[in-house]
Amino acid sequence: MRKNHKSRREEVLEKIIKELNLSHVELNSLPLKNTALIVVDMVVGFVEEGILSSPRVKEMSTNLLDLNNRTNGYNKVYFVDSHNEDAEELKAYPSHCIVNTREEELIDGLKESISKDYNIKVIKKNSTNGFHVPEFKSWLDEVVNKIDNFIIVGCVTDICVLQFSLTLKTYFNQMNLNKRVIVPANCVETFDIPGHPGDEMNLFALGNMKSNGIEVVSELI
Repeated sequence: MRKNHKSRREEVLEKIIKELNLSHVELNSLPLKNTALIVVDMVVGFVEEGILSSPRVKEMSTNLLDLNNRTNGYNKVYFVDSHNEDAEELKAYPSHCIVNTREEELIDGLKESISKDYNIKVIKKNSTNGFHVPEFKSWLDEVVNKIDNFIIVGCVTDICVLQFSLTLKTYFNQMNLNKRVIVPANCVETFDIPGHPGDEMNLFALGNMKSNGIEVVSELI
């Protein structure tokens, strides 16, 4: 039996937490009525199959789905990466998450929660940064006066999560709004290919977010 054996991801995560001096936050300190959970791109094309899918993200998804279940009733946004074949973004990235393919579908755990959790808004995005989607901006305008805590989870840490988190935080700075943007390190992940080392990219992205005023925490317990 290997009950006490740590996976490589757990070991790397512990190293990142130690290097960035991260602590945990208790979920019950973030009231349901003024907290939102934003899930970035947890779709089949990044988790289960396709050229940009990653076993690292699939492993992380267990933590993310657990947090999603523990936040039933919170305001939520599920971002879904979705592109036409001629999308401008596909000039920089391999073809992925094409409209009407399985790759653009939410993973099962999230798909099932939509029928059980009444406060979920699913938003399709055509770029790496979901902040720019008009539907998200409309949602933000609706909730900004009542939501003070924004928890961001998902993938990819150093691209979609990083861009969205920094844009959201700098938007609040520009508007002089005192809002918490919180990223739990155990609920974000990136991919690992030659030229894109996942461990280093995670450390870079989490450190970047922390240095820009985002609350990077080890986990929400």
